Amino acid sequence: MSQGRDHKGIYILDKRLLETTEFEDQFKVDQSSLLTTCTEQFNVCRHVFGSILFNVWHKRLGHLSCNKMQLVPYLGLTHGEIKDFVCDICPKAKQHRLPFPNSKTSSDCIFQLVHVDTWGPYHTKTHTRHRYFFTIVDDYSRATWTHLMVTKDEVISLLKAFVVMAKIQFDKTVKVIRSDNALELSRSYEILEFFATFGITRQTSCVETPQQNGVVERKHKHLLEVFRALMLKASIPLRY
Repeated sequence: MSQGRDHKGIYILDKRLLETTEFEDQFKVDQSSLLTTCTEQFNVCRHVFGSILFNVWHKRLGHLSCNKMQLVPYLGLTHGEIKDFVCDICPKAKQHRLPFPNSKTSSDCIFQLVHVDTWGPYHTKTHTRHRYFFTIVDDYSRATWTHLMVTKDEVISLLKAFVVMAKIQFDKTVKVIRSDNALELSRSYEILEFFATFGITRQTSCVETPQQNGVVERKHKHLLEVFRALMLKASIPLRY
């Protein structure tokens, strides 16, 4: 047998054996009483397990999650212990990346900063054979324009038309366009030449970091949730 102790948040096991004559005599049993002794020891262990606090078991099991600990039998865990338990080590040890700070980007007028992104392809085409949609969100007003597309190549013409529309209808010039590193925008000579002609600054997010383009990403999530809710409510088949 061995003993353990909690030292600065780490459960340390003492490997020194209890080598005493009384200890040896205690576990000397004959073959006839072996089953009875094992049953008694099992009940004792079950009682001991139930008396140990939840945070101790959490440390012994390598900061196992609360849901997983509920699956371990004979720990004697109660709902109150799990509900009120807070571990300050688990978030630091288990998070895969640091949290992103709140965005402090702000625009002073409409079309000063525009967020764009493409969503798709969807596994089911519309009745007009569209599989993508292109979303444009104005940072200042949060006004949103959504265009269905058959292919991603339509992004260039749609973005050009939007810049012209903002100039004619609102007498405003699009100054900054923020997007991800989509190939239809980053490797097109036509769109880069268009940005240079109109003096538009293009901002791109880092690779595999959609949080930096969060305005239009959240707008995509909202649009998809609304569309899905309307379709389910109306019992519309997926082909539509």
